[in-house]
Amino acid sequence: LSLRPADADDMALSESLGQLSMASYRATRGVSWEPARFRASWAEFENLAIMDRQQCCGFLRLRQEGDALAIRDLQIKPELQGRGIGSWVIAQAIRMAAERGHAVLQLRVYPENPAIALYARLGFVTERVEDGVVHMRFSVPLDGRQPR
Repeated sequence: LSLRPADADDMALSESLGQLSMASYRATRGVSWEPARFRASWAEFENLAIMDRQQCCGFLRLRQEGDALAIRDLQIKPELQGRGIGSWVIAQAIRMAAERGHAVLQLRVYPENPAIALYARLGFVTERVEDGVVHMRFSVPLDGRQPR
């Protein structure tokens, strides 16, 4: 597995994966997909394609938020989920946060999203629940130790 910077040609796949994976959460909350909002975020975030050799498996989207590095989106193609790709991507995000001097890696997730168990297993702790969204954080080791 590897990460590479996503380009404009990747945007449509990233959007479709995000739209698909978030559909049930949005429906539950009565929130519609906003293509313009997604396109604006594409310009604001650091977008990375998750690659398995030449196949794109999904996307990791990052953003600096204050002193923290934030995972704003992690999408893996449904047929490739459950194979350890998400765990590998989180380890890469922790490494990137450490290399960039961020003591915190944070993310937001809906409480019914099964990925919340993955995040907890990898060491993320719930900071707060606000407006039906779980805010989680990981304390990044900045002393040269490798993340687990």
